[in-house]
Amino acid sequence: MAKVMISLPEGFLSEIDKAAQAEHRTRSDLIREALREYFRGGKRPKNPIENPRVREAFETLRSLNWKEKFDSTEVIRKMRDNRYSE
Repeated sequence: MAKVMISLPEGFLSEIDKAAQAEHRTRSDLIREALREYFRGGKRPKNPIENPRVREAFETLRSLNWKEKFDSTEVIRKMRDNRYSE
């Protein structure tokens, strides 16, 4: 079985762990089942630019006038941190 690493907000991970414990399952088993249900429901990932939040972020980036060297990693980190703090 392949392994992957994902990042989750602490509060969300805590919820996952509580649910897994209540059902006497492992965290991995619960996440696998959630993904199976996601794909059974016909919810296929769509093109990210179709997501209104992604489009808004993209348009914001396009509208900025960069005077210094552009650091995409820093921008992505800030966007990620803002998303998790909402």
